[in-house]
Amino acid sequence: MGRRYVFGSTAGGAIASLSGIAIVVVFLLLAGLMIARKLPALLAVPLMALATAALAGLPPLHAALPSDDPKVAHDLASVVTQGAVKLAAVYATLFFGALLSRVVLSTGIAETLVTYAAEFGGDKPLVLSLLLCGVVAILFTTVTGLGAIIMIGTIVLPVMMTVGVPRATSATLFLLAFGLGYILNIAQWKFYSTIFGVDRTTFQSYAFVIFAVQAVVLVVYAIVRARATRDYATNVIPAAAEDAPRKRVGPLALITPLLPLVLLRGFGVDAIVGFALAALYGVLVTRPRDAVKTLIAAWIRGIEDVAPATILMIGIGMLLVAANTPQVQAAVTPLVAAVAPRSPLAYVVLFGLLSPLALYRGPLNPYGVGIGVYTVLATLHMLPAVALVAAVMAVVQVQNVCDPTNTQNVWVANFTGTGVERITRLVLPWQVGVATVAAIVVVLFGGALFGAAPFPPRAAAAATLSTGLYAPPAAARAIAVLDDGTPDGALAAHEVAAGVARGWAGYRVVDAHGDPAAADCRGKPYAAAMRLTVTPLGRDGRDVALELFDCAGWSVDQWHSQGTVRGAALDALFRVREWSHEHPALAAEVFERGLAFDPANPRPTYFYVLFKPVDGYMRALVRPGGPAYEAGLRTGDVIDKLDGRFWWEYGTYQTQLRAYDGKPHDFDVQRGTVGGPPMHVQLGDAFTG
Repeated sequence: MGRRYVFGSTAGGAIASLSGIAIVVVFLLLAGLMIARKLPALLAVPLMALATAALAGLPPLHAALPSDDPKVAHDLASVVTQGAVKLAAVYATLFFGALLSRVVLSTGIAETLVTYAAEFGGDKPLVLSLLLCGVVAILFTTVTGLGAIIMIGTIVLPVMMTVGVPRATSATLFLLAFGLGYILNIAQWKFYSTIFGVDRTTFQSYAFVIFAVQAVVLVVYAIVRARATRDYATNVIPAAAEDAPRKRVGPLALITPLLPLVLLRGFGVDAIVGFALAALYGVLVTRPRDAVKTLIAAWIRGIEDVAPATILMIGIGMLLVAANTPQVQAAVTPLVAAVAPRSPLAYVVLFGLLSPLALYRGPLNPYGVGIGVYTVLATLHMLPAVALVAAVMAVVQVQNVCDPTNTQNVWVANFTGTGVERITRLVLPWQVGVATVAAIVVVLFGGALFGAAPFPPRAAAAATLSTGLYAPPAAARAIAVLDDGTPDGALAAHEVAAGVARGWAGYRVVDAHGDPAAADCRGKPYAAAMRLTVTPLGRDGRDVALELFDCAGWSVDQWHSQGTVRGAALDALFRVREWSHEHPALAAEVFERGLAFDPANPRPTYFYVLFKPVDGYMRALVRPGGPAYEAGLRTGDVIDKLDGRFWWEYGTYQTQLRAYDGKPHDFDVQRGTVGGPPMHVQLGDAFTG
């Protein structure tokens, strides 16, 4: 186990660093092209995926090996093939959502809702505006795509402007209402769940909180604009005769847009099934005779509406696959770790106050180059997965409403005769406020909303762990020699202790009993321990195993020798001496300070491993006094979830590898045994030497 902490070489680390810098350069280049509108996100995102994988060292093609993990891409071709279907569940949800969207628009359901709101509001522009915003928000919990924006906007915006709501106010209120409804859009929830591996039940309560915050902001904004423009008493635009609404649908049809959300929230019905049932219901209660024709037309037009989003999702899937490869993770981990928000304050600043970085397809825009940032953060677990989802949901409120590169913003600006940049200036301060409040909610109330605090107290930094991490200074070069409880083991231990006393100048053997791993190093009289285990080999003598531990019982290495007990024990001790000359830095750290860590090859570590015994449960082995121990993880803990997902979703090997990646994972465990008390453990800062 100790040898697992000797990672790579200096040359390998330098190559990884250069690859990481090259990836950042390409990232910035593609971001600049998107901001300058020279390259659309539909092309930039898949190009980013392929460039990232290529710069990290993935070959164009790779001959499959039996040891290859089929879930990880091993070449550029598999980045494309795996990425194209990575988000297949999201595509399907989009398609069925688009079907319902077109049904709601083509059957007159949306228009009837708007008409009722207009009649109820009467000649009171402020009341009418808020009612129409409510209808728009309800519709966009279900409908998707630019086609829906255009269809609903051509109904709602003229009504607002007809009763005297200024053009700029009409445009901004419509976009704010769109953003409000989008918070509860379950197709978008599917996207979050698939990208970040978080079940929608963990963040839906938070979504309703953001919905409430955004609704309050919308109402306050409408009141402020009303006072600023004298209660919308100017700029009345007469209604055109041809704007008269079509025949209204019956009241039973008006619940159609809300059906998927009710089915999902109240009965756990999957979004795809909910969309399909709602579309069928909407057609049957409005156009039963033309049901088949209406459904087919809605299906075709709906897929056309979401085709651009689907293509973008394919690119995002490719980027996810590329970011999940070991090569890319090795290249970008140091860079992302340096800038990732690890404290509540940094989280609020980045995803709240700096949320305008989502504009112009910027580095926080999940539908532009920002997907690369979120993908890396997700795959490297720099933040708890649910906290990352919450951050994206907060930032999206700025991006959805304020970004002048959005197709909906451009269309609304053109339709109302308002400059698209003016729309951004009017709503940006309000939406930054929404994002900031949303981020603060995560920090203050995340534990209640998500079931586990996104920012629990972190483990102490390595410098503050010295009292339990290292042996006392008086224990330097003191060695405890232990046996396996058998007569042969006692004889072997005696020979080793005598050999150290005779031939290891400056070292001494101390009397010790018990398991070194039972406690941390405070008060230990030794810096290292050697345990002798003897196994009979019949006529061939004995196999003597000498295992070297640090002061907290963390394994460093093991040596075997065969022959007589005395001869094999001394031979194993001689091999330890040879090893100490071959690895002087590691040997000095073990024998002088009592820590199984190689300063010559320092890599972040938490001093724990994950293993699966014959009972099939994943368990932890933890070094007392190390960062994982200080964070609350204990030897024998039964691992249920890692980073919010059941460990078997990763697979045994991939789960166990995460113990060595130096990243601050979080765990849901059963303390000490199967059926033990449930505990949540969040790792803090790794030990780096």
